[in-house]
Amino acid sequence: MPLWIHPVLAGAFLIVSYRLVRTSGAGLRVAVLLMALLNAGVLWLLAATGPAWGVVAVALVSLVAAAHGLLAAAQALAARIQRVDTEGLRGLIRQAADAAGPQVVGVCVMFSGALALTAFADDTNPEGRQFHLMPGADCPFCLVEDQIRDFLGPVDPLLAEYRTHLKEGSSRHLLVKRRSEREPWTGRLRDRVYYRAPGPARRPPCAVHDPLLGRP
Repeated sequence: MPLWIHPVLAGAFLIVSYRLVRTSGAGLRVAVLLMALLNAGVLWLLAATGPAWGVVAVALVSLVAAAHGLLAAAQALAARIQRVDTEGLRGLIRQAADAAGPQVVGVCVMFSGALALTAFADDTNPEGRQFHLMPGADCPFCLVEDQIRDFLGPVDPLLAEYRTHLKEGSSRHLLVKRRSEREPWTGRLRDRVYYRAPGPARRPPCAVHDPLLGRP
């Protein structure tokens, strides 16, 4: 068997694997872990059975394929995100609140200062469609707290919990859901350590939240 067969097969296997993982719906961290394990296994096997130059060649092919896959995933994600203004955001939340059947609504202030809304899950978008309100004149943290009050009540303990996390610099993801329109909404804060509160330059002044975030 020619020496070049093993590197060619290994490179083709990794390229196909990248595409399968990217289109499988796996999260970014899971996808990166899977591909890291596949790379380690393939390169180890190639080093044991193929020529030395094959390991370098396949590693370069894998790197290019990984960069292409990440770019394609970022472009696909950006294409699915719809930008809205404040009134449009409130209108979408009202639609989700009034919709029949099970509903899940997620709201989060990202490190960029934008507010992300996820709602309207269906067969095409099992995790829901995503909408972004870009930084503007409205405090995004106030908008998140408005959803806690509107969905869960004006004195729900989740409000104090949300502000406690803000004091620590963590912008938690609010998830509210119900199984049917006959059942009440329930809520929780998603515990993700990398949701950091945006810096002062990325959010408008707010008399309520500036003291919590260390801006007088």
